[in-house]
Amino acid sequence: MHCDPGCRLKWLVRRLAWWAWLFAAPLVAHGQTSPKTADPAATKAEILVPQVLLGLLHAPEVQRELGFSTREKRTQLEAVLGKVDGDWWRARNLPFADRRRVVLQCERTVRDWLFLHVDRVTLERIDQLELRAQGERALLRRDLADELRVNKTTTQKMITLAATTDAAVAQLEMATREGRETTPLKSVADEARQREPRALLDLLSRAQQVEYHRRLGPDFDTARLSRIYPLAPELVDSPHWINSAPLSLRTLRGRVVILHFYAFECVNCQRNLPIYQQWHNDWSERGVTVLGIQTPETENERQVTAITEAARRDGLTYPVLVDLEAKNWKAWGNTMWPTVYVIDGDGYIRQWWQGEMRWKGARGDEQLTKVIEGLLAERKPRAASP
Repeated sequence: MHCDPGCRLKWLVRRLAWWAWLFAAPLVAHGQTSPKTADPAATKAEILVPQVLLGLLHAPEVQRELGFSTREKRTQLEAVLGKVDGDWWRARNLPFADRRRVVLQCERTVRDWLFLHVDRVTLERIDQLELRAQGERALLRRDLADELRVNKTTTQKMITLAATTDAAVAQLEMATREGRETTPLKSVADEARQREPRALLDLLSRAQQVEYHRRLGPDFDTARLSRIYPLAPELVDSPHWINSAPLSLRTLRGRVVILHFYAFECVNCQRNLPIYQQWHNDWSERGVTVLGIQTPETENERQVTAITEAARRDGLTYPVLVDLEAKNWKAWGNTMWPTVYVIDGDGYIRQWWQGEMRWKGARGDEQLTKVIEGLLAERKPRAASP
């Protein structure tokens, strides 16, 4: 659908859910089933533990920590991650139970590879980093609970604490989506999120707490990782391009890519177009490629001539892929127009935005500008190194 005025709220909800999926308590994303009842095959405890392995393994800091320090080793790891990245990325918009099953399968594929290709010490460190990234909710993992000898009564209390936090966040999300006053609900949700970690630990005995902290291994800050998203899906080529011969993301490696999906009759898309063009004007000579993907919804948007005329009318001078069959849209798992992604020089997704970037005072263009400038700064030492 074309992005209506509520799309920014939807983006906020999905963004919170995505981040929580990686490194915080799982939230209830817009249009998704509550984790408490979404997956009858899983215990209540298991579905409250975030799935973080894939995000961790994409981070350069984690790769260095695990010894993937040579180009050969990173290439080997990237190859196996590339096998699951598409499914992992598209799963972000699935209902909770479906998303969790897809991610679990992706994790199994990667774990199987790790078991065969890394040593026992590295496997132990991976488990430690995973525990750290899951936070105190890792105490709801069956293996850790068994190891610490956490009894069923304590586990049930932990479930209640986690579910209370999720309920508070869900109420905030609902109010945000409906345009209601959110200040009191935000206060309740923030308080619940801040209280939960300490409350979960307080349910353990002193000996259990000591053992839990021992299991975390050496200190490592998983909250400050620079890259936690997958490799960007490769472009599905089209016979129709505007302002360029056919391109691929692989041939654009080394450049920062701003990839945006739009439909030329979408008014929300139209309001973003001058921003993309300005980025192209300012940065194309500094290593940035702006790339549009025209994906139709209306019948007129399926006419190549109309698309080309609209691009000329809107003053677009950067490359545009005309995707009449929406193959790229499906490969990326998009849900609304407009959506824009920032891809780093190694081909990884680093940030994205759904909807108008300046809708009702939003500063999406400023946020993405900071990301882009940061990635350009990263290119300088890389270019200077042998």
